[in-house]
Amino acid sequence: MKLAAFLAAIALAAPALAQYPERPVTIIVPFTAGGSSDIVARTVSPKLTQLLGQPIVVDNKPGANSGLAATYVARAKNDGYTLLIGSIGTYAINPVLYKDLAYEPRRDFDLLTVAVRTPNALVAHPGFPPNSVAELIDYLKKNPNTVSFASSGTGSSDHLTAALFWQKTGTTGIHIPYKGGSAAHLDLISGTANVSFQNLGS
Repeated sequence: MKLAAFLAAIALAAPALAQYPERPVTIIVPFTAGGSSDIVARTVSPKLTQLLGQPIVVDNKPGANSGLAATYVARAKNDGYTLLIGSIGTYAINPVLYKDLAYEPRRDFDLLTVAVRTPNALVAHPGFPPNSVAELIDYLKKNPNTVSFASSGTGSSDHLTAALFWQKTGTTGIHIPYKGGSAAHLDLISGTANVSFQNLGS
């Protein structure tokens, strides 16, 4: 995580506004609590509180592959008191997948920094029979449309990774979208879902 770079960006931007901040600053997280975006926000918020001298409020607004949160921030007053922890979904995937977005990333947001990069990893419930990627592919071919793939939401990076996996391997599965990686992870642990290309932060 580039925490130092994130804090430096905030510190450099702050003097440009006379007495900023004069009140609490809210960081909007576009997914449920416990996922990677939430972890980033809750990791940087104590340091930001020290740096800025004002409380940092973390507010989770999941839905529409970060679209609800992004729309909320895009419509908020442009005064630096409402920040967004964006994702690849917010800035790259949603504009391609959805025609009628209520926000336009390049117009509505100013990028402060790339705070973190988190890869996706293929994970499965311990009781799920395959123990390797090769075994999973073989299992999917023998049992088409029976294996459930959990994701952090329709159009999310883990959803698209699963779709690419199916395409490249000539297999199919059942996509189960959630409102965040943490919810998907819990169902994966419980065995409700079989497999996921989970974001490692979750």
